[in-house]
Amino acid sequence: MTNKKVKKRIVTDEFGQDFELTQKLGQGGQGVVCATQFDKVLVKMSTQQDPDKKKSWLEHIRWLMRQPLEQLNIAKPFSRIAMKGNNFGYAMELMDDLMPLQTLMDNTEQAIIDTQGSPEKYLTSGGIKRRLNLLANLARSMADLHARGLAYGDLSPANIFISESIEHAQVWLIDCDNICINQRESFDSTEVEGKAGRVFSPGYGAPEVVNGDKCVSSLTDSWSFAVIAMRLLTTNHPFIGEFVDNGTPEDEEKAFAGELPWIYHPSDSSNEVFKGLPLELVALKPLKTLFERCFNSGKEEPLSRPSLSEWAEVLEKLSHLLVSCQNHECNASFNFLLDEGKLICPFCESEMNNKQVLYIRNNLQDLSILELPNTSLNDTYIDTGFHQTLNLGEKIIIKNSPPGSVHWAESEELLSIFFTKKGVEITPSSAKSFEMGIGQNKLKRFNSKTELSVDTRKNKWLIIKPVVDSQEPQIDSLYRLRW
Repeated sequence: MTNKKVKKRIVTDEFGQDFELTQKLGQGGQGVVCATQFDKVLVKMSTQQDPDKKKSWLEHIRWLMRQPLEQLNIAKPFSRIAMKGNNFGYAMELMDDLMPLQTLMDNTEQAIIDTQGSPEKYLTSGGIKRRLNLLANLARSMADLHARGLAYGDLSPANIFISESIEHAQVWLIDCDNICINQRESFDSTEVEGKAGRVFSPGYGAPEVVNGDKCVSSLTDSWSFAVIAMRLLTTNHPFIGEFVDNGTPEDEEKAFAGELPWIYHPSDSSNEVFKGLPLELVALKPLKTLFERCFNSGKEEPLSRPSLSEWAEVLEKLSHLLVSCQNHECNASFNFLLDEGKLICPFCESEMNNKQVLYIRNNLQDLSILELPNTSLNDTYIDTGFHQTLNLGEKIIIKNSPPGSVHWAESEELLSIFFTKKGVEITPSSAKSFEMGIGQNKLKRFNSKTELSVDTRKNKWLIIKPVVDSQEPQIDSLYRLRW
């Protein structure tokens, strides 16, 4: 996206409200998005020349204004603009302190090229942690949109706005006039039957849309999301490898149409890549598996692609399995992955230990197992496979469901755990109390903020169990870590 001053221009919506177009924020195939004299209000003006298509587009905006987009981070149109001279558009509301995702991606990619591969810009702009959080929030918003029977249609970095601050990971979708009912023909098609609408941004459209074979849907949204995720995490487009970089413009067209192998194809290395950040550096196996499903089998068979709910769950899980490098000259975030029993920062090669990061396991406990012969208390713990890290100086929120589970995003916050050099501090929230014990000691109940000194560390199991009021018998959820 570019930021260019435009000549003073006033447009008026259907309610008589004037908007001064003060700054051009971006332009796509269907229109121009501009800032206005009002904070948090943008206007998109159509550049469509065909009167029939422009009328159809404006009617689609009316339809879109009636759709159930509440509680989604989508800049929903709130009024239409239809003036003399065929000037059509709409006004939408957007939060302050946001920037286009395109800017972050372009700046990072250019910096890596200029520095011959140095990841410094990648790290100072939030590193892996910020990027996983942004993608998790984007995937969750898209999954919620799909759950309402709608598809976005033209997902690209130019249509995604993110927090300017690297400390936050807010994500908003703008330019949403391509939203349509999932699995139906796109609104801009001129054919009554058969011809698929080809709504996409170059480089982000699914092959079946680029080739004009299918219409936009949740499956094409999944493809576009995966391309964005690959570029954001590795700075590489999934189909722009050495072959395309050294080839012709026609080779790039073939790549975008799905006629070439993706850059990490398991058996065809003809288009492999040697630039950017390696996929294994930024993605653990669950995430690499999603990319493989999308860009390999999902290239020919859209139903093989992961849903946006799957993307959200994996990204939420992995964003809670990161280690913060304690080397203050590095400050990178990296995946929790042991190398011969050691936890090494891949960016500066500093070694971390359990004095700097805690590995917390989510367990279920079924005490009825003790009724079986030859069982002990250890047999009552069931590992759910949902784990998370807690880094020195950080606080995590324990919810009713762990990160990566289906209901984590909307589940209730139970308590928080704060890890400092002095020890850990547990504070109950909606869980009015919690039980805690070390080793074989009996669990004790606590009703308020409780500090556990570092002097109590003896490399034994620390168990923290939120107490949740329930009238029904239930299997308890608890958290275990070495302390």
